[in-house]
Amino acid sequence: MKVAIESNDGITINSPFTRPKGYLVYEIGETGIKSSELIKASRDVQQKNLKDCETIISRGMDRNHFLQLKKLGVDVFITFKSSAKDAVHIFMKESLLKQGSTH
Repeated sequence: MKVAIESNDGITINSPFTRPKGYLVYEIGETGIKSSELIKASRDVQQKNLKDCETIISRGMDRNHFLQLKKLGVDVFITFKSSAKDAVHIFMKESLLKQGSTH
């Protein structure tokens, strides 16, 4: 599974009040984070480089952006954390809890 985080520096999550300069893409496996890559933002970044991402992690986003992502089949996970790595770990815990409640 791949998740993308709006990030300007590859370490912290971008402020919800500014346009992100890039996306930090994490590949997540059953045992944790497999890899990460910072992708510079461009007009077609969401269509090409983020097409395999199931979820975008953000500290907030406007409704239009949210609806565009939903239309593409991408989930949005909102967090108050500023550390990208911390947010991914919280996302993974939440995902495990959801999986456990459906079985």
